Amino acid sequence: MIQIALYGKGGIGKSTVSANLSAALADLKKRILQIGCDPKHDSTRLLLSGAVIPTVLDYMRETPQEAQQLEALVFEGYGGTACVEAGGPKPGIGCAGRGILSSFEVLKRLGLRASSFDVVLYGVLGDVVCGGFAVPLRKEYADAIFLVTSGEYMALYAANNILRGIMNFEDAAPRVAGIIFNRRGLFAEEERVFAFARAVGLPVLASIPRDEVFSQAEKAGKTLAEAFPSSTPASIFRELAKYVETLEKDRSLLHPANPLDDLELEALVLGRRERPCIKPLGTDPAPDKKTGTELYSSRQENSHSTEISSGIHETKPAETPEEMSTPFPTAYPFRPPLYGCAFSGAATATFQVRDAATVLHGPRSCTHITADALACSFLRGGGINAGGVEKVPGILPTDMKEEEIIFGGLQKLESKIEEALSAGWQTVFVVNTCPGGIIGDDIREAASRAEAHFPGAMVIPLPVEGVLTGDFSTGLLEGYKRVADLIDPSVKLEKGLVNIIGERGFSLREEEHFRTIEGLLKKLGYRVNCRFLKGTDTFSLRSFKKAEINLLAFGDPETRTLQAYLSGRFKLEFFELPFPVGFRESSIWVKTLAERLLPGKDVSPLLQEQEELYRAEIAKYTHYLLGKRVLVVSYTEEIDWILDTIRDLGMEIIKVGISVSFFGRVSPGLRSHEDFSMEKDYTDEKRAKDVRTLMPNLVLSNYAPSVHEEGVHYDTIPFSPQVGFLSGLELAKRWSTLLRLPVVEGWKYDGGE
Repeated sequence: MIQIALYGKGGIGKSTVSANLSAALADLKKRILQIGCDPKHDSTRLLLSGAVIPTVLDYMRETPQEAQQLEALVFEGYGGTACVEAGGPKPGIGCAGRGILSSFEVLKRLGLRASSFDVVLYGVLGDVVCGGFAVPLRKEYADAIFLVTSGEYMALYAANNILRGIMNFEDAAPRVAGIIFNRRGLFAEEERVFAFARAVGLPVLASIPRDEVFSQAEKAGKTLAEAFPSSTPASIFRELAKYVETLEKDRSLLHPANPLDDLELEALVLGRRERPCIKPLGTDPAPDKKTGTELYSSRQENSHSTEISSGIHETKPAETPEEMSTPFPTAYPFRPPLYGCAFSGAATATFQVRDAATVLHGPRSCTHITADALACSFLRGGGINAGGVEKVPGILPTDMKEEEIIFGGLQKLESKIEEALSAGWQTVFVVNTCPGGIIGDDIREAASRAEAHFPGAMVIPLPVEGVLTGDFSTGLLEGYKRVADLIDPSVKLEKGLVNIIGERGFSLREEEHFRTIEGLLKKLGYRVNCRFLKGTDTFSLRSFKKAEINLLAFGDPETRTLQAYLSGRFKLEFFELPFPVGFRESSIWVKTLAERLLPGKDVSPLLQEQEELYRAEIAKYTHYLLGKRVLVVSYTEEIDWILDTIRDLGMEIIKVGISVSFFGRVSPGLRSHEDFSMEKDYTDEKRAKDVRTLMPNLVLSNYAPSVHEEGVHYDTIPFSPQVGFLSGLELAKRWSTLLRLPVVEGWKYDGGE
């Protein structure tokens, strides 16, 4: 048994060649299975007297899986050949490549076995050798590959491109049988095809003339073996069938794939001596050092020296006109080492608008993971109930299945958007995943049509397309931009209002932080207008520009990037200090903000009140911690608030070690470290040595070591410390308990000497 695949440019005659080859093989008493792998689904037509048979994909879409039967897909043609057509989606939608994959899976599931035949022949479109169309190239399907071509440049280009695809699946055994030359009657056509064959090291197995008998046979819906068995072209197919019979027994006749590069192909087929140098706008031309002829000549000296180059081009969704002059990167200049794809990031942003729905257009796996994270870990703090993702308020997944990926999911997407609008949501965001982008589902078009059916509603598309656009940070930024579309730029400023920018939706302490800052603002006579973006709504967003000033929750690169965008687009005023952590930072924050908003206002009573509260609370723990020695190990130098707390408790800082940062952030440095030594590039080995020699009572670090040294307590630096004047109190309380416990737990003494 042998499986062969015929590849070639669309319209080059693959269907005619494959059908006539199958007929010739059938006349040799071979059991033949021919599978058409072209969306035109015409590969087997001549074997079936011109009849068009149902395709696997249409059958799969229209028939429930439990009712599917192999007999509905396999039809008997000339000479007992078994005929199958994979089919494809409508032009312009869906993914025909995925359709090929699915067709093979369906045929296998229904019991079609290649081993039941002598020859299995696949007729495959070769213009684009994508993953789906490359299925027959895989060794479990195609033992031998035939290239069908004419002498036209684009036909030879497609043949060469197919050789490149074969290289990606190449193993130790060569699999290219050779070239089938289907003549078009062009000037010097034979010369070009044979020159190409020599250059890639392949034989021309058949030269099929341009003959009227083909047209007559096709009008009759028959192969040459049936309609004109005595014709010269029919005898060529009989010889080709005998070669396949020989190849079935002797695989040593196969050849490796050895494609030309583009310049070599142009020099060979077009006779182009060099490529013209085109000057890109705003740049100087940079001519190639080698012409096409020189490259081709160098190949003749070494036929195996093939250089293939590739590049990655990152794109971003189109911007609105008002954003064209606003600097805003496609991703953060600093990328956090966590999260996932742009789809997840965008959905994280839009989900936080409480009175807006987010339609997640993608497979259930993608949408479930993202929605589950939003509901459980990020915002809700609880779990998804037994109803599943569909019960999470504001989240509507389209749950794309294989059918939508093959045939296009736009209709299902539009239905889901209309479902959201019919349920009363007036603002709907639409975020898509990789599959939606790959198959070309235009979510902008779906959004536009939905808005036309629901006047007054706002449907905002975010074509982030999963990992195709970038990582989580890229999607989050795009989500911020689209949410910012809801801001009314004409709203006038009002005194006494502030906005909060850049809160982290995934922090479990964010509400606690907000209440602390809200309380301090209230003491200054201010209230929060909008939180961008944390549990906000469309009314707050429309009123965004009422705020007198905008406060940053963090000073990290992500928040600064968002600040730059909002400031550039809406000409906003920002307070540069982020939320404070610790007594000293909080004092500076309150005084600086008061000077900015309330010049001349005396805030000393507020500061005195906070200091008295802080000192009274600290005093509760000093008795237990006074004189205790602390070794601090940190990724960054942003730990002044911790060092202040240690000093205020009367503890001794014996050393601070700064290890290599995992996060790539540049720390501003400690304000002062005269009372202790500091060492950078601090390692676990150095920490272990210092524990033995310095003998601290407490080792404070970002993470607990896997192996604890004996005789010392360990505690971790909070990832998300409490903001405000009282930040250090929770640490003081914890340490006072920890250091009253024995260093070695009692159970370790059980059974000891």
